[in-house]
Amino acid sequence: MRDALQRLDSDDRLADALGAVLSRAEAGDGTVTWADVNDAVPAEQWGQLLETDLLVGTDAGFVVADPDAVRERLDDEHLNGGVDAASEPDTATADAEGWSTADKTAGLGAVGLMASYQVPAAQETVAGVMHTVLGPVAAGLPFGLVVAVLAVATTLVSTAARSRLVDDGKRDAVKERLETVQERLSAARERGDDDAVERLESRQRELLGEQLGAMKAMLRPMAWTMLVTVPVFLWLTWLTANPAAAITPAVQVLPVAGRVVWTARLVGPMQVWMVWYFICSVLSNVLGKRAVSRAKPVVSRYRSVV
Repeated sequence: MRDALQRLDSDDRLADALGAVLSRAEAGDGTVTWADVNDAVPAEQWGQLLETDLLVGTDAGFVVADPDAVRERLDDEHLNGGVDAASEPDTATADAEGWSTADKTAGLGAVGLMASYQVPAAQETVAGVMHTVLGPVAAGLPFGLVVAVLAVATTLVSTAARSRLVDDGKRDAVKERLETVQERLSAARERGDDDAVERLESRQRELLGEQLGAMKAMLRPMAWTMLVTVPVFLWLTWLTANPAAAITPAVQVLPVAGRVVWTARLVGPMQVWMVWYFICSVLSNVLGKRAVSRAKPVVSRYRSVV
């Protein structure tokens, strides 16, 4: 134990890791697992701690062997670093997942575009600008293919925005820690440990706040995606309502279905072309997610080699 404590003086990273572990343990029921600290402690330092006698294994997880001695050995810098990393995830999460000025501007722009559906003059303006760009495409391709291409393009934009702005790993880590805390809370209530129940309930509230922040973060890519999808959908709506501007046939021959009128209503306001757009979006979304899930391990291995 003494040798392990002396090692902390010469290994700042290990001292920071132990400070984070101690903070997480004291914030819960006194025990920690890898799932509790994997967002604050690198795997290398966690393995080094397990090799020492600073952590002792129990049925519920690991406990710091002598918390008072560890706290005395660690200086304020390491302890504050551990507390910042372990007990203030809400602040970091809010900074990382909160809406920046650019996000808010994008959200206001998306709301404004949505409102243009109800303002004919605004709809004409947006559709006119979009027609300047997409008009040649509509003139050169069948209308059904135009809808399919735009559905795939907007889905790719949505997938890219989500991959860029949403950290699925952090969300999954929060979910895993919350499940662990809930299990320990249930066990503490069964054994009548009121102190542990109080600490775990406090930790549960913190994690629920983090989970709510992660859910709010999922709306960020939607704001940016709507800047593309809303004008595209508005232009397609305008195109079907203005046959003079749309150099496309009103009727299309499709496999199985035969001759189909694109503007025919299927359910309520849903027209045939809208359903076709939705089908293409869903299919491309599924394929896009599979491609991303397969690409991530390859990218991770490449980065580890480089």
